[in-house]
Amino acid sequence: MRRRPGAFAVRLFGACALLGAAWGPAPVAAGSLPMSIAAPRAEAIGAGVEAPEAAGILVSGNPPASVSRLRGRVLVVEFWASWCGPCIESMPRLDALRKEMHGAGYAERFEVLAVGLDKRVEDAERFLRVRPVSYPVVVDTIGIASRSYGVWRMPATFLVDVDGTIKQIYHGYGPSFGADLRGRVIGLLRADARRRAQLAQSTGNP
Repeated sequence: MRRRPGAFAVRLFGACALLGAAWGPAPVAAGSLPMSIAAPRAEAIGAGVEAPEAAGILVSGNPPASVSRLRGRVLVVEFWASWCGPCIESMPRLDALRKEMHGAGYAERFEVLAVGLDKRVEDAERFLRVRPVSYPVVVDTIGIASRSYGVWRMPATFLVDVDGTIKQIYHGYGPSFGADLRGRVIGLLRADARRRAQLAQSTGNP
């Protein structure tokens, strides 16, 4: 009996699908997100690339509360969710960093923006009632921002310079996270202060 031309291809595709189910992907670790084929991993963005827009429904803090409106400041963008265990540790560290920098006179030069990935705004609000923070928090219920940033694990933290360029990306949360981020933030703030001082000197405007 003559076989139809497409029959073998169909069986081959089915076999490949079964093998794919058996061999991958690896189990999703705590704090990680299932990743669609179309979404790039966070590494694909990389340092030196302009930070994409990130915004959502404001659930805590005060505006401005989007990457575009906060341009001109050293900015920390962190993706989180109410069900993310490591986020419980990282968010207080970010809050302490923000308070320290604002207390040092950088209130207009530094900000933290948290982008929640909960599907329901109420879940994020419930989380923040128990663990409040001082910085603006938005919820992106449809995941536009997380896809733009290629978020695959949480917390995912992006350090952005005053010109909107991504300088550092952190995947997850570890013991060195707070100190490393703080050092980089201070370095960017000092570099920004030097640039502004040089500009003022060259233009004669203090």
